[in-house]
Amino acid sequence: MFKLPRSAYVHIPFCHRRCFYCDFSIVPIGDEVNSLNGEQSKVINDYLYFLKKEILSIKHKSPLSTIYIGGGTPSILHPTQIAELISIFKSHYGIDYGAEITMEVDPASFEENDLYGFINAGINRFSLGAQSFNNQALKQAGRRHKCKDIEESCKWLKNAKKNNHIKSWSLDLIQNLPKSNLFTWQKDLEKTVSFSPPHISIYDLNVEEGTVFQKLQDLGKLPLPNQDESFENSQLTSKILNNSGYLRYEISNYSLPGYQSRHNRVYWKGLGWWSFGQGSTSSPWGIRFSRPRNINEYQKWVIDQCDKQLEESLLRDSKTKLELDEKIMLGLRTKEGVNIKKLFIEEGWDKDNSRKFMSRLLKSWQKYRDTDLLLNEGDRFFLSDPKGMELSNQILITMFNWWDEIN
Repeated sequence: MFKLPRSAYVHIPFCHRRCFYCDFSIVPIGDEVNSLNGEQSKVINDYLYFLKKEILSIKHKSPLSTIYIGGGTPSILHPTQIAELISIFKSHYGIDYGAEITMEVDPASFEENDLYGFINAGINRFSLGAQSFNNQALKQAGRRHKCKDIEESCKWLKNAKKNNHIKSWSLDLIQNLPKSNLFTWQKDLEKTVSFSPPHISIYDLNVEEGTVFQKLQDLGKLPLPNQDESFENSQLTSKILNNSGYLRYEISNYSLPGYQSRHNRVYWKGLGWWSFGQGSTSSPWGIRFSRPRNINEYQKWVIDQCDKQLEESLLRDSKTKLELDEKIMLGLRTKEGVNIKKLFIEEGWDKDNSRKFMSRLLKSWQKYRDTDLLLNEGDRFFLSDPKGMELSNQILITMFNWWDEIN
C-alpha cells in the first residue's frame, strides 16, 4: 500500500552569482539584492507567486514531517517570504508537531537578525554552505564569502542551538577543490569540528559539463588532487570525524548521535516526496519528474499544470514501485546497507530465481568482497568505511550491469 508523501523540497533558485563548480538550476541576480522591494525584487516575487501556485495545485495531501528549502540561496529571501511559504504548507497540507524544517543559508547572505527572523518564520534546522574555510580555495571556486563570514555564521548557529532556538544545524564542505592538499583539508576539517555542528555533509567535487571548472579543465588549468591524494583526503575525513564523535550514516553525511537529517533519509529509504520550484525533482508515487530548469519555462509549466493537470507522476493513480536496482543502490549508500534477499522476496521472485540471481550478483561482486570494500552480515550487505564508501561507484556500476543482464 502506498502512503501519502510526508516530505517536501522547495527550490529557491536565486543566487548572487554562479559558483565555478555549479550546474544547478539557478538564477544569478547580483550582489546587491533586496527581495521585498529593491533591485531584482520583481523577478523574485514573480517566481514566488508561481511557486505558491504549484504548491497549492497538489490534490492528494497529508501533513508533512519534513520540509527542506534549498537552492540556490534561500537566505536571499526576506524572513517574511519564508514565513509565507511555511504558512501555505501549514494551512493546506498540515505540518506535524516536531517536524524538521530545514533551510539552506550561505555565509555573507544573512545577518544574525535575519537568522532569528527565519527561526520565527518556522525554520528549526539550517544547512550552512561553507564549502571551505580556506580563502584561496573559496576564491578559486568563485564563492562570494570568506572564512571570517563562515566563522561568524557558525557562531550564530551554535548559539541558537545552545539556547534551544533551533533543533539542529549542518555545515557543508566540498572535498578535493582546486589547489587543495592534505594539509589544507585537515585545517578545514579541524575548523569545522571546532564549531561542533550536529551534522556535516561532505561532497566530493564533480566537474560538471558547462561549468567554469569544466572549461578550465579542458584548458589544463584546473589543478585537482590526483586519485591517491583524493583517497588520502577521504581517509583523513573519516579519521578526524570519527574521532570527533561523528557517525557516517550515508556516503556524504555525518552526524553526532541523534542528529541525522530526517529529510535526507526519506530519499535513501526510497520513500515518496513532493518537490516544488524550477529544476526540482519530485517522486511522490515512485516516478521521478524534473521541472523545467529555466525560470520562464517553469512558470509556463505551472500555468499548464494548474489548468490541465498534465503531469501524471504527481497524481495518485500513477503510483509504481521503485526498480530493484535503485532500491539496492539507495540502501548501499547508507551505513545500515541493504537486505538483498528481502528485496528479492518483495519482487515476488521464487527461491530458484532468487538463488540464481543472488549467485550471479555475488560473483560479480567477488573482488570487492575479497578486498573488504563490500561486507555482509547474513543477507545484509553494506560498504566498508572509508574504503568501500569512497569506491562505491565501482560497486554500484557492477550491480547496475548485473541488473541489465538479468532483464
